[in-house]
This record gives sequence, C-alpha cells and structure tokens, in this order.
Amino acid sequence: MSAWQRRLAMFSMCLALFLSALDVTIVATALPTISRTLGASAAEYAWIGSSYTLATTSSNPIWAKLSDISGRKSILMLSNAVFMAGSLVAALSQSPSMLIGGRVIQGLGSGGSLVLVTIIIGDMFELKDRAKYYSFIGIVWAVASCVGPILGGVFTERIGWRWCFWINLPFDGASIIVLFFALNVKWPRVPVKDALRSLDWLGCITIVGGTICFLYGLETASSGLREWNSAFVLCLLIFGVLLLVLFFFCEAYFTKNPIIPVRIFRSFTNVASFSTVCLHSLVFINCDYFLPLYFQVVLRFTPIISGVTLFALVIPLSIFSGGSGLFIKKTGNYLVPIWFGAVMMTLGTGLFISFDATTNWAKIIVFLIIAGIGSGPLFQSPLIALQSHVQPKDVAMASSALSFARNLFTSISIVVGTVLLQRTLGGANLTVSTRTTNSTGSESLASQYVTALRVMWTFYTAAGGLLIIMTLFIKKKNLLGEKGATTSPDNEEGSAATTRNMRE
Repeated sequence: MSAWQRRLAMFSMCLALFLSALDVTIVATALPTISRTLGASAAEYAWIGSSYTLATTSSNPIWAKLSDISGRKSILMLSNAVFMAGSLVAALSQSPSMLIGGRVIQGLGSGGSLVLVTIIIGDMFELKDRAKYYSFIGIVWAVASCVGPILGGVFTERIGWRWCFWINLPFDGASIIVLFFALNVKWPRVPVKDALRSLDWLGCITIVGGTICFLYGLETASSGLREWNSAFVLCLLIFGVLLLVLFFFCEAYFTKNPIIPVRIFRSFTNVASFSTVCLHSLVFINCDYFLPLYFQVVLRFTPIISGVTLFALVIPLSIFSGGSGLFIKKTGNYLVPIWFGAVMMTLGTGLFISFDATTNWAKIIVFLIIAGIGSGPLFQSPLIALQSHVQPKDVAMASSALSFARNLFTSISIVVGTVLLQRTLGGANLTVSTRTTNSTGSESLASQYVTALRVMWTFYTAAGGLLIIMTLFIKKKNLLGEKGATTSPDNEEGSAATTRNMRE
C-alpha cells in the first residue's frame, strides 16, 4: 500500500471504531426518553443499553477467526455493514423488543470493528511502529466515550433520540467506501468448504454461550429484576462459567484451529499483559459511567455540562496516549509507559474518593487530569508487550483474545460498580433526575450518593493497586530493529503458512 492509502485506511478504520465506541455511551442520556416513548418495562430498559455490549463482547473472537479464513478487508467491511443494519433497525424501532434487536445487531457488527482494527494495524505495520497507531485507538475510544453522552443529550433534546442511530449510517457508509478503495491487506484465499471445515464450531458455541449466560446473569441481578440468590441468576452464572471453562479446555486439548490458542498463556509475561489490560478496563470504565452520575446527581450538572467537564479527562488522556506511542517507537521500551500509567491512574482514581457534595472546580479538574494522564498509556502499551512475546502465527488471535478480555471486563466493571452503589444506597434509583428541587430530601440523597460513590471508588483504587503489581511481571523486550510479527503485504511466508494450516 502507498502512504496515502495507509492514511485513508487508518482514517476509515478509526471512523468505524469511533462509531462503535460512541454507541456504548450515546444512549445513556437518551434512555429515559426512549423508555417513555416506546413504553419499555424495567427489564427492557436495562437491556436497551446492555444488549449492545453483550453482543460486542461475545462476538469478538469469531470475527477474528473469520478474518483469518476469508481475509481482513472483506470481514471488516462485513462487520461495518452489520453495524449499519443494526443502526437502521434501531432508528426505525416501534417497540422495545425491536430496539433491543437492533442493538444486538449493532453490537455484533461492533465486535468485528473493534477487534479487526487492532489486527489489521498489526498486519500493516512493523512491531516497533505499531505503538503510534495503537495510540490512535486509545484517543478515538476516549473521545467517543466522553462525546457519546453529550451527543445523546443534544439529539434527544433537539432533534429526537432516533438520531442517536441515524447518525451512524452516513459515516459508516463512508467508512465502508473508503475501506473498499484504500485498504489492501493481502491474505490467502481459502475455499468456502475448507473455511467452514476449519472454523472452530465448538469453540464458537461455548464462548458465545458462556459469555451470554454469565453477563446475562450479572445484568439481571444488578438491575434488580431478580435476586442474586435466585435459582435463575445462579444457574446463569454457574453455567456461564462452566461453558467458558469448557471452551478453554477444548481449545487446549481438542481443537486443531482454536479461536484463542491457549499456548499464548503459557508465558507469565503474556498473562501479566492480559491482566494489565483487564484491570485497566475494569478501572477506567468507572470514569465514563460513574463520574457523569456524580456530576449530575450530586453536583446537579446538566448532561451537557457533565460531558464537557469530562474533557479534563479526555484531553490529557489523548495527549499521553499519543505521546506514549511515540515514546515506544523512539525507544523501543514499552515498560516505562505501562508502569507510569498504572501508578498515575491508580492515584487519580484514589483521589476521586475525596469528592464531596460541593462543587470544587480546581479539585475536579486536577483529579481528572491525573486520571487521564494515567489511563492514556495503558490503551496500547500492554498490547505491544503481548505482541512482542507471541509467535507470529498467534498475533492475530492474541489480539482478538485481548480485545475480548477488555470488553468482558468493561461489562463486568459496569455491573460491579452498579451493585456496589445499589448496596450502599439501599436500592435507591441510580437514574434519579438531576433537576430536582433544592429540598432537604435532595441534599440527603446527594449525601447518600457521595458515601456510595466513595465505597465504589475505593474498590476501583484497590483494583488499581493490583494493576500496579501485575505490571511488574511484564518482561522487557527491545523493539528497535525488529520486524513486524504478523503477515504484512510484503510477508508472503506468513501467508503460505496460513494456507498450509487451513488445508490441514
């Protein structure tokens, strides 16, 4: 590919990634209006938001395997088309069930975009250059996460909540067109018969089934629809875990072409890299979901002001995400950004514990800046560490597994944070209006929220401490002068190896 083609391809992939990340949070401020308009029940209200992340998480490994079989470009375009179809269904929804169905289709397409962008960057660039491009992913994800609630609020108040989904169609369509002309990642063609035979069907069934059961059980209990000790919830959680254990057992001993090669976990450095990504996702997502809750319920900010305030987090995050990528490219050292990010993010999260019911702008801005500085380097540095320690043939699957783990722990984090709040609040409504009267009852509710949020942020700070410990087990490897570990347009040896594996 020429330089301009690579730039266009990166732009179109980042655009697709932005839309996928945007739809995680854009419905947050629109949900009350959507629920009222469509007459959604409490269960349907919960699933309008969570069905998207569940579908995204469970489909990650399958999209990655399909791209190994049919090629990166075609599968990425297919995932974008699926996302567009889901957006269209959601925008035209006339019932909660139809909207949930649209969100599931959106999530399936999003799962492909999230994992394939990571894999294709690995195909296009040498290992020492990838950090710079992976930093773009962190920036795009952070900006989309914080812009989402603002756009959702503006669309709902000005032109209607359906524009939360209409907005995806023109931009995703443009992304597909640009990908068609600009992206040129060579990959061996495999006959359909051989492709279907090589696909790990048992792995697909067990990982999707296990993920859905486990997350469905968490969502059902955390939303208050069922008790945690109910047979329904316990069965979902237990069978979900058993199916995931069965998946890894089958991948290790019975599958010839596994979705996630278990051999990548035999290195403790790889385990530490995975743990770092998981704990980063666990801690970081509280900024997107629970800081707006603090701003709107306790400090009584409007949704728009709440979103704008988060730019104190986004701007330093973007700067240090990009800066860490350039640092790795120049020095070949990924450990310094990882250690620095883990310490700073844990410090920033710990400082959140001191937030109270008064608006102290200096404290808010400084604490958000510290958390943003720490979060930025951890989006791409652990991925570089993992890719530098796996075999070339396993890079795509390792990246897919990492993306799956990141999304899974993001979903788990939201549920755990919600449970901690509900337990401390004694069942108070987490979506209470921010524009209530200045009564004694309102002040009492704000005080309760401050106490509950402190408990939650203490948990996330402890998780940050564990994150710091895990980063100490990642081994150093100098990336300067090393070639890319995955198949690239100029690497025909990797393509030939893949073809032989498919035929076998």
